[in-house]
This record gives sequence, structure tokens and C-alpha cells, in this order.
Amino acid sequence: MSDEFYRAFEERHRGSRELIKARQRVYLPFISPLLQLYENATAIDLGCGRGEWLELLAESGFQAHGVDLDEGMLAACREAGLHVTAQDALSALRALPDASQAIVTGFHIAEHIAFSDLRLLIQQALRVLKPAGLLILETPNPENITVGTVNFYLDPTHQKPLPPQLLAFLPEYYGFARVKTIRLQEDKTLSDRAWISLRDVWGGVSPDYAVVAQKDADAATLDGTGTAFAQEYGLTLDALMGRWDQQARQASELAIAAQAQARQAGEQAAAAQAQARQAGERAANAEAALVAIHQSRSWRLTASLRMAGRLAREGVQKAKTLKPQIKRQIGVLLTHAVQHVHQRPRLRQAVQAILVQFPAVKDRLKAAAMRGTPKPDPGQPVPANLENLTPHARQIYTALKNKMQHRSKERC
Repeated sequence: MSDEFYRAFEERHRGSRELIKARQRVYLPFISPLLQLYENATAIDLGCGRGEWLELLAESGFQAHGVDLDEGMLAACREAGLHVTAQDALSALRALPDASQAIVTGFHIAEHIAFSDLRLLIQQALRVLKPAGLLILETPNPENITVGTVNFYLDPTHQKPLPPQLLAFLPEYYGFARVKTIRLQEDKTLSDRAWISLRDVWGGVSPDYAVVAQKDADAATLDGTGTAFAQEYGLTLDALMGRWDQQARQASELAIAAQAQARQAGEQAAAAQAQARQAGERAANAEAALVAIHQSRSWRLTASLRMAGRLAREGVQKAKTLKPQIKRQIGVLLTHAVQHVHQRPRLRQAVQAILVQFPAVKDRLKAAAMRGTPKPDPGQPVPANLENLTPHARQIYTALKNKMQHRSKERC
């Protein structure tokens, strides 16, 4: 494979140097405590590529050296002023003394070498690391279904995907004291989404992961370098599948509830239609009955009686409105009649003899006469010897007095 091909391939499918360098900053919390342990701490990067990680190590204060077999990649490192040599990873590690390195790293090389060579690489890394030193191996994550089935095979130099559980087991087996699997480069907004799609499940798992293994050291040293190991990183397939299952259950429950509501609405609509149909039938029956009544013989024969009843009701209503006027007229007539009777002694005796036998009639005639008689002027004084008279007697007295005064004026 030509030098130019693989360098162009990296630019297209791995990403720019700036992007890769920004992603690799996630490891700085792991390596920074080692600067407090070792002065002039050294690090070796296996398969250093274009040198992004070597730049970060140098910027952080480490003395970094890189090895690679691709001359195009090495040329990019030399252009950036980085310390690199053309060498394979195992040969480079075997050439190093025991406990000489604070850090051994390999970014996307584990999937390029045979599994037997990978086992040897991990053993050699343990040998050359100082106490509490770190081994970092980053590789594509086959938990991401899109990566494991498609993207991994874009690189023709890849051998086979490495499940995270397998790669983490190797440093544990060969004697590293602490091993942490961190998942990387996932979409940071995916964790906060209320709903995820099937596409998110297939391709939302962290596309890369790394195994960070720490060599044994005394307890105080391990405690002082363990903060980054306590954190959790990335998205797993189990987490996304769990969210998808929960989402599917919620969607199923919503669908069942919607079906129940639709069924209930249909039943209510059917009941309303039945009620409307019954109401229409009752209205039609009532209309037919009314038509039958109007067309019946009895209806025609009783037409005059219905008219008479209507006129009678109107007459009664009109009489009710005229009743006060009639009462007043009757009162006036009775008053005149009473005066006429009082002016004729013999007639008065005869009427009194008759009314004695009908006291109730007498009282009613007297009350009616009182209603028709004008009330005396309250401002006109009543003689002291007439105070004990009845109101009717006072009225008679007043009428006689007025008559006499009128005659006296005529004479004058």
C-alpha cells in the first residue's frame, strides 16, 4: 500500500488532525497525575500516525516518542517537528528497558495486528511501564451496529473487530492493577433526547472505545491517580436498547389507550345515533297522530265547542279586567238606592223588615254602599255631639247639612 494512499484515506475517513487532537483530550485527566509522580516522564505512542497524540503529550509536559511503519504518516510527524522513528510496535517495546515509560499508547492499532501479537504487546507494555503507569489502547467499537457491520471494514488493513469485554480482559489477565473501559465520540445530545429513533439505536452507541489499564503501585499512589477512573463515559448498546424498549412500551400503552378512547367514542356516537333515531320516530308518530286527529270526525264535530270554550275563556279574562269598575258602579247605585230608601220612611221600614231575614245580604249591601259613597272631608270638623255616630250616619248628617246650606243660599 502506497504512502500517499493511506495518508489520504486517514484524512477522508478518520478526520482532520485538529478533530482527532480535540477528541484525544479526553485522556488528559488520566495522564496528568503522572507528572506529579515522575520528573521528565516519558511516553511512547505505538502507530503514532500523523502525530496528534504526540503533540498533546508534549504540550502537557511529557517527553514523547512515536513509532510507525507508514512513511507518509511519519513524514507528517516530521513536518510538525515530532520525535518519531520507522519501527513496528512490538520491536519498539522490546527495545525499551523495564519500568522506563510512564505511558504506552496505541490509537487504532489493536485492530490492525494479529491477536497473538496483541497479547504480546500488552505483556511488553506492562514490563516497560513504571509503577502506576498507563497503557491506553483505542479501537473502533463493534457495539455500535453501524461500526461493527460497515464502517470497520472501510479500512482494508483492519483484521477483525475487538469487543470491549475481550480487550479489557487482556490487561486484567496479564496483571494490570486497574482497567477502565471508556466509550467515545458519541453524539452528546443523544442522552437528553426524550425520544430516540431506530437509527439512533443502530448508530448512536459510542463509535470508539478505549481500554485504560494502570500498572500496580502502592495504595497511596493508586488513590492519587484514580479520579478519572471513577467517571462513566459514553453510550452502550444496552442503554440505548433499554430506552428503545421503554419507548416502545410507552408507545404501545398510548396506542392501546387511543384505541380504547376511539372505541368509547364510537359507542357514544352509536348511542347518540340511536337516540336521534328514536326521537325522529317519536316525532313522526306524534305528527301522524296529530294529522289523524285533525282528519277525524270527532274533531270536526267538536269545532264549535272548542270555539265556544275559547270565547268563554276570553270573556272571563275580560270580566276579570272590568271587575273593579263594575264593583265601583254597583257601589254608587247602592248608595243612591240607600239614600232613596232613607228619604222614604215607609219604604225604609219595608226594606228593613225584609233584610232582617237575610243578615248576610244586608252586610254585603252595606259594604258595597260604603265603597260607592264618597269619603267625608277629613278637614271638616264633626260636632262634638256627633262623634259617637257611625260613619254612615256622619255621611247622612253631612249631606243634609250641605243641602240645607245650599237652600239657605238660594233663599238669600
